[in-house]
Amino acid sequence: MSDTHGAERPRGARFFDRFTEPIADLARDKITQVEDKVRTSIQAEVDAVGRSFKAKATEIRSSALAFAAAALLTFFGLALMLTAATVGLAKVVDLWLAALLIGVVLILVAAAFAAWGRHRLPAPIRPAPPTPPAEVEELVHPWAD
Repeated sequence: MSDTHGAERPRGARFFDRFTEPIADLARDKITQVEDKVRTSIQAEVDAVGRSFKAKATEIRSSALAFAAAALLTFFGLALMLTAATVGLAKVVDLWLAALLIGVVLILVAAAFAAWGRHRLPAPIRPAPPTPPAEVEELVHPWAD
């Protein structure tokens, strides 16, 4: 007799196959069932998170759009105010000098905000410098004279 690989199997192996094959088949079936349950459980969790995310996004969509519109209108309002300041200053000095002065003031304000923001950053965690090893006395071999 030969098994599926074509090699002769010892007589004792065929005897024990009668006992082990049903157990192996049962174990394979149980492992397949567990894999299926785990797969469906994970898929259910992923689907639940997706539904929750879509529901929350739908719920806050109008607020997000309103905040985006407010930010855009604020940007344009500030740009108009800076243009008006430049035109108003142009009544006193030349237009190019008014634009240059407003630009310098904006850069200085931006630098001040950047410095303030950098100052407010948490201190980086730096490892303690390694301590130098203690002075080691010169080792003298006990047999050395």
